[in-house]
Amino acid sequence: MASSPTRLSIDVEHQYLERCTTNKRGYPSKAAALDVAEQMMQDGRVRPGCHITPYECPTCGEWHVANRVIVVVR
Repeated sequence: MASSPTRLSIDVEHQYLERCTTNKRGYPSKAAALDVAEQMMQDGRVRPGCHITPYECPTCGEWHVANRVIVVVR
């Protein structure tokens, strides 16, 4: 149901568009990027031995997410 109180809300002021020259989606805050990273982990969109983490982009100043190696898997 579209009006369900458990429905996720979308930040309409910042639509998470690919605005950076790195072709990654930018998020307005570390918290927003962390939410996306956690959802990606739950969805299984993570490489073996990695953890999806947010980082502040030196190019555009927004936050992106990336697979970061935490354990070397051979």
